[in-house]
Amino acid sequence: MERHILVVEDDRALNEGIAFALEKEGYIVHKACSLREAERKLEEKMDLILLDINLPDGDGRDFLKNILAGQRVPVLFLTARDSEEDMLAGFRMGCDDYITKPFSMAVLAMKIGAVLKRSKETSRKIYTNGGLVYDYETKTLKNCGREVELTALEIKLLELFLDHKGIVLTRERLLDRIWDVQEKYVEDRTLSVNIHRLREKIEDNPERPKHIRTVFGIGYKWEDG
Repeated sequence: MERHILVVEDDRALNEGIAFALEKEGYIVHKACSLREAERKLEEKMDLILLDINLPDGDGRDFLKNILAGQRVPVLFLTARDSEEDMLAGFRMGCDDYITKPFSMAVLAMKIGAVLKRSKETSRKIYTNGGLVYDYETKTLKNCGREVELTALEIKLLELFLDHKGIVLTRERLLDRIWDVQEKYVEDRTLSVNIHRLREKIEDNPERPKHIRTVFGIGYKWEDG
């Protein structure tokens, strides 16, 4: 998978050196020597930005604010400022890591790898509400810390409800969207049985559900409760 990194550094020799080292690691590197040039480069989606603080046309920290206002891109500050106050200020502003000059290219590569890994983990689609935690990627559900075993049909139902929170889903719509393991049409009675079983796994009181609510005569609705 291609990873695009923008290097914003006005020292051209350092910029070229960083780009060369990262390209050897397999990254696609975009170079900018000013904030104005960096803004143009951001028209293309970046996976990470290496950002110098002191730039000829402005402060990298102000640029970081603008980035975070418009999109979520991991940012690693490159700077000669090595005081604890400067580092803490950078983290409070939203940078993902901080490396002071001069630095080792090997250490920089390790920091970039760690930031990208954290970014991938935090970008995963996860639903949380009270004791319920559902991970879309791993298809796992936890209720108050305990993993709940779900069937394939229950997973489909749960994701349909979570993706349509607060919206009434008719029985017809649910039946049209879910199929069994063999990709066969699910009958109305099977839908009722699976919703009952799902309630038993996630509700504190399945007889008085607070999440999968029945809308009489129409269907069901998920509420965070």
